[in-house]
Amino acid sequence: MLYFFAALFSLKIINRTKKPNRLPLTQKNKSVKVLKKPEAAYPKSDTGTVCIQGTVILRVQFMATGEIGEVQVVLGLPYGATENATEAAKKIKFEPAFKDGKPITSVKLVTYSFTIY
Repeated sequence: MLYFFAALFSLKIINRTKKPNRLPLTQKNKSVKVLKKPEAAYPKSDTGTVCIQGTVILRVQFMATGEIGEVQVVLGLPYGATENATEAAKKIKFEPAFKDGKPITSVKLVTYSFTIY
């Protein structure tokens, strides 16, 4: 029985010493990189600026082609803040994610914060 476990352990050591032919991590697999995230316009009413504070959370689809796909609201705010954040998210500039050296479509959460100064 002891001989059996020693044989298994030695196989693991042999497998660890083999070095597979791999591309560097930066060329093979890479997550999406946001280059430019435009700010969302603060909501305004007919009488002036609306006093609102909070965070809009969006689920944004970053396409392999370099375009923004579907934008879904995870958490919104009233008075047009969600719509302004969605419009800003559609203008994000980015580098797509890579898997095995090829661009892929990925999804990421994007937040826009609205604060009162």
